[in-house]
Amino acid sequence: MFTSSFSRLLLVTGVAAAALTACDSTRPVASESSAESVPVSPTVDETDVSFNREVTQGDYRFAVKTYGSQEPRVISIRSYRGTAQTIDPLRLEVNGAVTNIASGDLNGNGKPELYVMTDNKRANGGLYAFEFGERGYTPITAPGTPGGTAGSGYSGQDSYQISGNKLVRTFPVTSSTATASATTSGTTTAGSTTSAASTRTVEYTLDSSGKLVMGQSMDARP
Repeated sequence: MFTSSFSRLLLVTGVAAAALTACDSTRPVASESSAESVPVSPTVDETDVSFNREVTQGDYRFAVKTYGSQEPRVISIRSYRGTAQTIDPLRLEVNGAVTNIASGDLNGNGKPELYVMTDNKRANGGLYAFEFGERGYTPITAPGTPGGTAGSGYSGQDSYQISGNKLVRTFPVTSSTATASATTSGTTTAGSTTSAASTRTVEYTLDSSGKLVMGQSMDARP
């Protein structure tokens, strides 16, 4: 009697175990990422700090450091809300030396943005931007070459600043102008061509999707 009951118990246990195994086999299993697909954080000499500054936006605080004085430099960003760190330290390579950082909430969605400016003079260079949430961040694509007449004469050397709820971009432009020369007969002909340098300012707003949208532009002569 006992042996028969014990045998039936083993049979029931085996069936249950088989069912559980079958259920487990249908569960999605997270595969390990290959070494090539895992972003490798750049190594740095942490004694070689070339930039070190903090900015705040609401109850968020951003600590930014740059390591190294040669290309490519490595920037480290730590994001805090109160005393709690919101993300693992973000570390990436940048072109140019970091000259300034600024924070804002240009689209008013309650998610702060961090703007990192460098002295990179190449066209469409000099800006790295991020929008931060509770437990993560989203890169903001830097503006490309200004469209329309705002891009006429553009060749890089951008500088950026935050003014109110706008990102303000400034760069030099050069336009060619023909000068007039008088002849002995009293007629006027086209003379030599000179270049008149001016500075152009372009404003950008940040839309709800986190995209920088170009607004008005204005030229100023020295």
